Amino acid sequence: MNRKINALFLIAAAIVFLGTGCQKKDLASGNTIKIFYAAIEDGDYYEGWAEQLQQQAKSYGMALEAGYAQNSVETQHSQIKKAVAEEYDVLLCGLVSADTVTEIKAAAGTTPIVFINNAPEDTALQKDHYVYVASDEYMAGQYQAEYILEQFSSKNEISVAILKGPKGASGTIGRTKGLKQTLNASGKQIQYVFEDYADWNTDTAKELTALFLKTGRKVDCVAANNDDMALGAFAAFEQAGVNMDSVLFLGVDASAGGCQAIVDGKLDFTVYQPMSDQISAAVEAAQRLALGESVSDIEGAQEDGKYILIPFEKVDSSNVSNYQQQSE
Repeated sequence: MNRKINALFLIAAAIVFLGTGCQKKDLASGNTIKIFYAAIEDGDYYEGWAEQLQQQAKSYGMALEAGYAQNSVETQHSQIKKAVAEEYDVLLCGLVSADTVTEIKAAAGTTPIVFINNAPEDTALQKDHYVYVASDEYMAGQYQAEYILEQFSSKNEISVAILKGPKGASGTIGRTKGLKQTLNASGKQIQYVFEDYADWNTDTAKELTALFLKTGRKVDCVAANNDDMALGAFAAFEQAGVNMDSVLFLGVDASAGGCQAIVDGKLDFTVYQPMSDQISAAVEAAQRLALGESVSDIEGAQEDGKYILIPFEKVDSSNVSNYQQQSE
């Protein structure tokens, strides 16, 4: 009887060992983990992400390839299916639209996904299988509002113009929500005199701001969801010959252009998005998921096992020199 029990125990242990081995990629055996990055579109920004992701993956001994969906949900879906057919071990995905996450997950099958660049709904994430790596977008808007309230501490009423990113984008939603909720909780009278979607674009922001300025409405500050749109707004004010001495211009990203604009006295404030830290965390998370491991001890990992959040940092004229080199 004891022999039978021992034999059954050994067989069960072997099955567990073999099953685990099937789920995890054995790096020691010489296999290389393959990562596919499904990017929203090409262009400097996302190609910059791809280049840094590739470098980081290489430092981990992994291989990474990128595909650019050109803002087409159909193209992204096809790229995901192709990557799975080509036996990529894990996916990095910047969703073209958060509304398509169910279809993307279906195309991925059992392949784990690290979402970046655009957040899916919380219910679409799953501990240690579908995770999201980013900074807390709400915090970026909160930091903008805190700067506005600090600069206008003596004013009871503040007039605010908002330039937003693409409709439905997680950065647009989170940054705008953080800005508004923090301003509204201040006890001051906040007048939102203008608000529109400029899709992260400088020229669009300039055109929209120029139209707003024709209304003649007074504005104390322009809070944009990114630096490019803030710079577009500044250019519209400049071109219209409007006195900007008492107007604040705020962005997000601490891009090279944004930081230089603070040095030049064009922008007043931006928020540094630690892209390199996000990339490091995303690649480390991809490796963990490919190996069937938990992301719980990665810096910034949340208790629910679904999020890895890297803090934003405030940038103004007092510390912009610390961020100029990082943004280049």
